[in-house]
Amino acid sequence: MNLIRRYWGACLIVMMVIVHAAVIGYVRSRVSRLSNLDTTVIELGSYRFQPVNDLSKVYHFKLHAVIDPTKLRRGEERLHMMRLQIRETTEQTLRQVDPKWLEDPTQNQIRDRLMSIVHNHLEEPLVQRMLITDWLELPVQSVDLKFDTPGKKIALQ
Repeated sequence: MNLIRRYWGACLIVMMVIVHAAVIGYVRSRVSRLSNLDTTVIELGSYRFQPVNDLSKVYHFKLHAVIDPTKLRRGEERLHMMRLQIRETTEQTLRQVDPKWLEDPTQNQIRDRLMSIVHNHLEEPLVQRMLITDWLELPVQSVDLKFDTPGKKIALQ
């Protein structure tokens, strides 16, 4: 009993340090888990197109796919493998799009059509939703329509 009376203050301080260390350790572990979360949104690229029905305007936007979180890795791999086929079909579809769809501020019809294109190319339901960002409707005169020049010319032998 004499021992407890003598060191009760030191024991109290040690107990407080242990409790604080446990709380700080718990908070740090939760924060580190949050910082390692993978995003389920993958950018499929920027698109610029001119519908064949209206040659006075050019439309530009960025397309993103929201992948099912349970199939994130598989979805990323399949989208990466099929990106050029998806891009080609998307561009063909966009050039032939109904002008009424372009006037819709929510772009529901375009999104649905692009979702069906992605589902057809992936052959399994990995994508939950399509997102359209940075939507621009520009007059043709304001757009630089120069073709991209190749980065490296091949020497003739």
